Amino acid sequence: MLLADRRQALINFCLAGIDAAWITPLWLFVWRPGASVGASYALLLLGLLAWILVLDLLGRTPLVSPLYDLVALGLMAAAGLLLVRVVLYPGWPLTGLGWLGQVLEDIRRSPGRFPPALALLLVNALLWWRATAATSRDITFFSVGMAFRRGLLLLIAGAGAYGQIRGRSLAPLLWVYFSMGLTAVALARIHDKSGDADSVGSPLPLRRLAQLLAAVAATVGVAGLLTRFYTAEGLGVVIRLLLPVWRLVSPLLFWLLRLLVEVLSPLFLWLESLLTAMMQGRELRVISPTLAPAGPAQAGAAQQVMPSYAALLLKAVGIAAIAVALLVALGFLLLYLEKARQGRARAEEEIETAEPVALPGGLLSQGIRSLREAARLLRRFGVSRQLLAAISVQNIYANLCRLARRRGYPRRPAQPPDAYLPALVQAFGGQEDALRHITAAYMRVHYGDHPVTAEELAALRADYRQVRAALQSLMESNTAG
Repeated sequence: MLLADRRQALINFCLAGIDAAWITPLWLFVWRPGASVGASYALLLLGLLAWILVLDLLGRTPLVSPLYDLVALGLMAAAGLLLVRVVLYPGWPLTGLGWLGQVLEDIRRSPGRFPPALALLLVNALLWWRATAATSRDITFFSVGMAFRRGLLLLIAGAGAYGQIRGRSLAPLLWVYFSMGLTAVALARIHDKSGDADSVGSPLPLRRLAQLLAAVAATVGVAGLLTRFYTAEGLGVVIRLLLPVWRLVSPLLFWLLRLLVEVLSPLFLWLESLLTAMMQGRELRVISPTLAPAGPAQAGAAQQVMPSYAALLLKAVGIAAIAVALLVALGFLLLYLEKARQGRARAEEEIETAEPVALPGGLLSQGIRSLREAARLLRRFGVSRQLLAAISVQNIYANLCRLARRRGYPRRPAQPPDAYLPALVQAFGGQEDALRHITAAYMRVHYGDHPVTAEELAALRADYRQVRAALQSLMESNTAG
């Protein structure tokens, strides 16, 4: 059931929050124009949660379709009429149905606005529909992500239209939506990853949940601060603050630019004369900047051949070619050393404590990742046998990845272990059960706070030795064949 799984219940609460966010603009359209945005959102969220609870309890009954559908529809209609009765006609007698005629009369005579009774019936039906979807939705990372994107589009469309028509901003709903949505997406991702670790249904530890909520709050908070800063007024303030710095630096930049032009002007003049000579097919001559002609009589003496610039350019091209050649040679040397290092690594004995979990890379980056991973395990399991068991599980899985890589089945960067499991099965044919046990144990210690017992660790080591022995037999049979 929906509320039997505490983690799914938390995800559904966040999804109810994003549904209530995009329903709020529609509610404000059909209800009173001056209604409070925060109060409207809170009431819609409470109503949606109430419907989810009612439908979840109804799902626990032995009712089946079509009787279940008729009862659910009857509850929706009865709740809508009760809502109209309590909100719009509280002064009428509790007994009797005379207020229903007044409802029809008020709908017929509604002066230029959406009838309040129809607004209440509409929003009740909408909340019932979303609650029905909540009780039957599949809580996966993909489905939650789709719900997040769909709701965001509906919220932008509804809030934008409301702002244009009513002249009132609904920006606070956007921050509420992102807070709820990011939390739901993160929890769905954790829920997916915990499926293979046999921890579905267990709540997140309070420390991990607090870290998740703090990360969401920091992300939304920073985005909100940036929106307040990234305006015409905010950018104007920054420009005004930088004016003294510009006044101080601009003379220096001007003189540097002028010096650069003075230094490069002979080269520019030589290039100009070179292009002119190439176009006209005559001898290369340029006007010297230091021997400018003083009159028509000195026009012939004002030109001179400037071979020094050509020689300087040729020298620069030669130096650049030598530098490129050195860099290419250095690159080939580094590639050769890297391939030699990988060859030595392949020839080493498979030792369970010899390889970190991370994929191959530079020695420095591997060391940093190993230290970071060890610190993370130490923080989660403390100094105990559980920490040593977690490190052993990660080393076993790392060696499996290395063996599979040698057989042509490498693990791609950031590829989840459950997605890599089919490749491991192909690399070690006939060892699916052992590979599944090792992968599940690795996901337990890597993504969750679930330790591995001594008995489980012994079984995992036996599975690893079984995979190694099967691989050795396969290699020997291939060699003999």
